[in-house]
Amino acid sequence: MGNLLQDIRYGFRILVRSPGFAAVAIISLALGIGANTSIFSVINATLWQSLPYKDPDRLVRVYRTTPDPDFPISAWSYPKYEMLRDHNQVFEGVAAFSTHDFPLTGTDDPERLEVEIVSAGYFPLLGIQPALGRVFEPEDDKTPGTSPVAVISHSLWQRRFKADPNALGQPINLNKVPFTIIGVLPEGFKGQSNAAQAWVPMMMAPSLTFPRRLATAGAHWHEVIARIKPGVTESEALAEMEVIGNDIQESISKRFSPDPEMLRLVHLKEARIDPVMRKSFLILFAAIGFVLLIACVNLANLLMARSSARQKEMAIRLAVGASRGRLVRQLLTESVVLALMGGLLGLLVTLWGIEVLTAFKPEGVITWQKLDFESAGIDGQVLAFNLSLSLFTGLLFGLMPALQASRAEINESLKEGFSGMTMRPRGLRRLNARNVLVVTEIAIALVLLISAGLMIKSFSRLQAIRTGFDPSSTLTLKADLPKYKPEAAAAFYEQLLARINTLPGVQSATVATSTPLSGNSSGTIMTIEGRPPLDEPGVGLHAVAPDHFATLGIPLLRGRAFTEQDRAGARRVAIINETAARRFFPDDDPLGKRITLAVGWEPEDDTAEIVGVVGDVKYGKVEDRPNPDVYLSYLQPTENTSFVIVRTKAEPTSLAGAVRREVLALDKNVPIYDVKSMEDRISAATSKTRFSALLLGIFAGLALVLAAIGIYGVMSYAVSSRIHEIGIRMALGARQRDVLKLLMSDAALLTAVGLAIGLAAAYAITRVLASQLYEVTSTDISTFAVISSLLAAVALLACYIPVRRAMAVDPVIALRYE
Repeated sequence: MGNLLQDIRYGFRILVRSPGFAAVAIISLALGIGANTSIFSVINATLWQSLPYKDPDRLVRVYRTTPDPDFPISAWSYPKYEMLRDHNQVFEGVAAFSTHDFPLTGTDDPERLEVEIVSAGYFPLLGIQPALGRVFEPEDDKTPGTSPVAVISHSLWQRRFKADPNALGQPINLNKVPFTIIGVLPEGFKGQSNAAQAWVPMMMAPSLTFPRRLATAGAHWHEVIARIKPGVTESEALAEMEVIGNDIQESISKRFSPDPEMLRLVHLKEARIDPVMRKSFLILFAAIGFVLLIACVNLANLLMARSSARQKEMAIRLAVGASRGRLVRQLLTESVVLALMGGLLGLLVTLWGIEVLTAFKPEGVITWQKLDFESAGIDGQVLAFNLSLSLFTGLLFGLMPALQASRAEINESLKEGFSGMTMRPRGLRRLNARNVLVVTEIAIALVLLISAGLMIKSFSRLQAIRTGFDPSSTLTLKADLPKYKPEAAAAFYEQLLARINTLPGVQSATVATSTPLSGNSSGTIMTIEGRPPLDEPGVGLHAVAPDHFATLGIPLLRGRAFTEQDRAGARRVAIINETAARRFFPDDDPLGKRITLAVGWEPEDDTAEIVGVVGDVKYGKVEDRPNPDVYLSYLQPTENTSFVIVRTKAEPTSLAGAVRREVLALDKNVPIYDVKSMEDRISAATSKTRFSALLLGIFAGLALVLAAIGIYGVMSYAVSSRIHEIGIRMALGARQRDVLKLLMSDAALLTAVGLAIGLAAAYAITRVLASQLYEVTSTDISTFAVISSLLAAVALLACYIPVRRAMAVDPVIALRYE
């Protein structure tokens, strides 16, 4: 222990004597270690953190799946859930839940709450105990409509009820349905969606949604989670799932589909995250690992250069009896001290990095749970990772320089000058270990730069996609009408649009059941009169106002748009998009054709006449092709939850307050939420690709800077060790360009080798990006060529600067250099 403390004190003294060397090494390591710790903090909080439930490893998500296991179906009908719950022998408990947005009504400040409708076994299954009151009991799970009780989140209890214990027993109205609060959940619990604020019993689902929800075998509204019994293996559970799946198919599903009900189990922790974003995070983690590797290579290069200057010191210590092992330990201690100081400074980089990651977090990255970036921070696990990474870096990349320095030849080193440089020319080809490190830096930097280049090119292609509408100066928001009948909802929106159109700065306004790029275009079965059923999974269905197409700048290609006369009682009409016209009427004019949609129209009047064709608009992912879409007049069938879309002459969100006041003037129970400009929605739709492209670009830029510093340092040392040789050559008549060519040829060779290895590695590694690229191949030749040329130019420039400086030295001074 005493020797170790002595080594540490001596290491600090050595670093104090070389402040420039110490500063460069510590800053390089701080950038590498800090960036890695930032990514680890976010990934640990969002992907790897254990779920805050009792025995989370035994919790699973139960999927129904088609014969293709790559396309699981998460939704269950209540009758199917009951069969799974009552007939399994491998689960300790099974629970169903579904997530909905409902308006909190009966207050002066209406808002939209995320509510989970859950079975009574939900909380016991997760091991959640209330902080106040009770949760649901088996009696609450028996008869539909008889359990109007609710449990609220800790945050809602504090915000709405000021943390008053007397909140128990108070009423709360959800979607105009009265409930009584019976419990408050512990702080931090937000349900399976990670955003829920209230929970109600499953038996209240018919009152909140539609009457036959729990009785209809084809109404797949619920998600199912289960806890595997202790001692039951996964293979045993899967075997029983096959039996139950067959029973469900035989007794329930055969009326709807001939395909078997294949049940699949996925651990709850794994089921939370969008697999695309999971892959993105892991790619980013690998990328920032490459940045750290470059920083560590720089550290090794610096230590090796420094060890050459300390040859005389090492020789003296060997001469007075120190063992080579003792020297290695001293040098390793110095490198570990450097790494720990870099790791400590890296914690500041970590804080900044977490802020950057949070600021640019992608939206919609979860399959059924909202990802909480804000939970990332510096905790015990993050500190342990930082410390482990620092120690590993110091030991691994300090070992080679330590071994090299400990092999000093006593007699030769004592004869030389203090610098440790011999009179023999030592060109780049003699610095084998350092050459390997430089080649490694170039190769790693090239892989990162090409990966970033591919993602940036993909993002630029996404940005250039035609979405089919004009998003400029457009405000969008949601208004949810609680328990409105369709006719009353249409009347409400008609009055609202009339009010909005009188507001200063408004050019036009519309309502629609979905906005472009919102991803909520419903799939509805359509048939064409006089034709057999279509071989289509469904068409997108949108109820819109007459000014909808003009407000969003959607072109009318044929026929007419909707008018104020297209309302209840009039002939039902429809407008289709260009894709639907091309797919369903390739050789015919769609105008005048009659279609039927599965939306509950009366049997005696269940068709609509196509009166127009409009341009394609993307409602799902921006990178997907447009689907067949059908538009109906909102004055005929409509839905209670709709978007209000306003084209303005001013900044769009500046009108949000005025629109909200008009809504509340018509009904104070209608909450306004999801307020965004249309350009913000486009930004959200491309946020996954932007997130990956931005971070890869930052990491690649950092790698380029670190690689340039490393190459410059190696070249500076190599040139300085050949100053004497340069003086002799110039004294004998060599021209500057000949000496320049000699020195740069070594640099060019190293650069070429590094680029060749990097290109081969990039060709293999970038294939993992293929699924994240849009209209760009993972081996895009132009990206490979441009990035390689850029890195070659930077590397040669980093070599040229010290060479040029050496050429300016007077030959007489150069001859006396050593």
